Amino acid sequence: MKKKLYTENEIAELLGISPITVQRWEHQGKIPFKTRNNKIYFNKNDILLWAKEHDIHVQGELMADTQPRKNPCFLSDAIERGGIYYNVAGNDVYSILKNALLELTFLKKADRGMLLNELLNREELASTGIGNGVAIPHTRNRLNLNLDGAHLPVLFTAKPVEYNAIDGVPVFALFMMFSTTTKEHLKLLSKISYVLQIQEILPELQKRNDDNLLIEKIRKIESESE
Repeated sequence: MKKKLYTENEIAELLGISPITVQRWEHQGKIPFKTRNNKIYFNKNDILLWAKEHDIHVQGELMADTQPRKNPCFLSDAIERGGIYYNVAGNDVYSILKNALLELTFLKKADRGMLLNELLNREELASTGIGNGVAIPHTRNRLNLNLDGAHLPVLFTAKPVEYNAIDGVPVFALFMMFSTTTKEHLKLLSKISYVLQIQEILPELQKRNDDNLLIEKIRKIESESE
């Protein structure tokens, strides 16, 4: 069943703002809402029209029922959108993540300081170094970065970096994940895990010599597994 009504907390998440901001907009009459049994709800169509009029970005979940069904989430497409980068400098987790963010042109006006803090907070929870010299840095929370689909840049370090990985092996390749929904995030994590188990992929990463070949090999693996 298609969802039509959203709570304050749900609409805050979909708009990438805090529930307190939603409540303030209600009191100021800046956002359309409805009441039912003394509770406040937000109608999907009203919010979509309001967001369009005010040039406010809406997360993918709210748009899902109003747009044609998109193609499945492919790891190869996310990497292609994110790009492949080489010789990222850094001697530790902090410096490598900081310098990696500076490489990413698709972030445009994003607050890189905030992104760095979010990435480091995730690393404090548990290292995203998954072994064999690979890490998958990502934030704990979905962030409103106004991206058109998931972006998953692959960044190769100038030299292997100690990353507290589960196998203790220094990291040479980062799959830095920027997803637009939780579902997309989990699906990409699963796809990365699967692809890295394919025997030919790790040696291809270690070669670092052909962007298109790496993407096409991953695309072929995905097409064969669908």
